[in-house]
Amino acid sequence: MTNPGENAPEQFPTPEELKSIFERLLSGKDYTVLVSNEDHVQIETLENGERVEYDYAKAKYDYRNHALPDKSKVSASIHKTYYYGDRPGDGECVANYLDGNWEFIS
Repeated sequence: MTNPGENAPEQFPTPEELKSIFERLLSGKDYTVLVSNEDHVQIETLENGERVEYDYAKAKYDYRNHALPDKSKVSASIHKTYYYGDRPGDGECVANYLDGNWEFIS
């Protein structure tokens, strides 16, 4: 048995919605767009004087596969990467998107 909408094509956020999500995540801080296309948006900002990047990307796998762990069943996500000088360091997932809804991870 399938769930309603299981075979329906995923609706992804519009560029305007993504801008709003980044502004929410950054609490209104200024940022610079590094990459912007339909599948991938990458921005950078400063936090405590250090470079931080936020990276939105659509899943490149079958995210509706029942064999996947629940945390992997997302159609898109935003990851945050901290930089130490020019080197990427720690990172974390800050938001996941599925079926038109964002889940923010604190």
